[in-house]
Amino acid sequence: MADYEITGIRQGGMDGRTHHIAAVKVGESLFLVDQIIDWTKDEVHRFWIWFQEERIDIVALQHGSSRRFYLTVDGGGFPPAALLSLPRV
Repeated sequence: MADYEITGIRQGGMDGRTHHIAAVKVGESLFLVDQIIDWTKDEVHRFWIWFQEERIDIVALQHGSSRRFYLTVDGGGFPPAALLSLPRV
């Protein structure tokens, strides 16, 4: 399993939700968030971000009501919105 840093996000969604991430930047490539979720859930790759000068792992969790998976930070007392602090691409 390889580790990769997520360095940017592309927000999406036609419903106006500002927290919806459509894609993430890894290296020089842009990947759809569903691909990152699949790789994370299947333990093919691990992803992380830098936030407040610390490395934070990214995990895929399932939303309670919609049952849809989404990316978020893995605990550590960091806010779930830390992923949204990355540069837009």
